[in-house]
Amino acid sequence: MSFASLRRYDVQATYALVLAIVGVGPFLAALYLVGSHYDALLGQIIYGAKGRFVPAFAGCILLSIVPSTLAFILGWSSAGQRRNEKSSRSWTGFFLGGGIATFDLILLIAFYMLRFEMAA
Repeated sequence: MSFASLRRYDVQATYALVLAIVGVGPFLAALYLVGSHYDALLGQIIYGAKGRFVPAFAGCILLSIVPSTLAFILGWSSAGQRRNEKSSRSWTGFFLGGGIATFDLILLIAFYMLRFEMAA
């Protein structure tokens, strides 16, 4: 089984769309983690010092930002090409990947600013 060449723009468009969709799941998991640990009364994200929250959150962000950034790059590379028969996939991968990568960075900054580590 051989993989299609990334030199072709229609293949880049398909990979961009698939990678953008792959990045959505871990982003939603990271959003759930932060939302479930957010205390609205204190306005902070509370987690235990010896818990698994930070590695799980960082893993979700990493598993989301890498494919989303690749989708953004592949979508950007193939979006306006004349030989690309699947231009809509390119644009969808470009915007969805860019949006998810941006939301990942916003969530990471929000976590950094609102974190509160409880002593165990």
